[in-house]
Amino acid sequence: MYQPPPPPSLQKPPGYKEPDVPIQLPPPPQRKAAATSSPFLRHKTRRGICCRTFCCCFCIVTSIILLLLISATAFFYLRFHPRLPEVHLKSITFTKFNVTAAREGHVLDSQSTIVVEIKNPNKILRIEYDRTHILLNSANGGPNLGQQTVPGFTQGKNNVTTLKFAMKAQKQVIDNKSAQILLKNGFKYLVVDAEVRSGIGMKGNGWVTGKVPVKVVCGGVRLDRVQGGGAGPKCSIKIFNWYVTDS
Repeated sequence: MYQPPPPPSLQKPPGYKEPDVPIQLPPPPQRKAAATSSPFLRHKTRRGICCRTFCCCFCIVTSIILLLLISATAFFYLRFHPRLPEVHLKSITFTKFNVTAAREGHVLDSQSTIVVEIKNPNKILRIEYDRTHILLNSANGGPNLGQQTVPGFTQGKNNVTTLKFAMKAQKQVIDNKSAQILLKNGFKYLVVDAEVRSGIGMKGNGWVTGKVPVKVVCGGVRLDRVQGGGAGPKCSIKIFNWYVTDS
């Protein structure tokens, strides 16, 4: 016997949920485990902090020291008004000057006396001088005319000190051109360069500063102008390879 087909089942609408099925909540997000720092990283961090602390302390201490030095220098200058000595080349006197022919060419033998005048213009401070060395040369690369060193000394306040140097040159070989000029004119028109090297420091009551190297250059001196005590030429004072003043 024929049976009709069962009626089609109704389709469930979208989003339909069975009333007897429990609602399932989504699982909570998993938390990432906190990264644990290794001992090496902790040591590196501490070392960086120590380096920054050391740099800060070093900069602070250096700034304080510089500030103290600047303050002390300013106080010293305002209190004492220190001035460099004034140096004048007073005279150059030759007692012997011979140019002779030799196997190696022409040679020069000379003896001379140089008088240098040093003035301390400071009214409060004395000046301490180290060993003083003087060198006399012919200008433009000519022969050496002698050198001498005298021991150090202390110069009083507002004082003028005269130093005499006995110079001697023996068997100094000179070129033929210089020899011909010297044989013709002698030493009267000779042009020389005098260089004085020493160290100076300021001295007060119970204290003294350190000595700094000083070079005094008297260049292009014509002997006919200073022979026997003529007008002394200007000399340049040089400290730390800087020309400071002209005497």
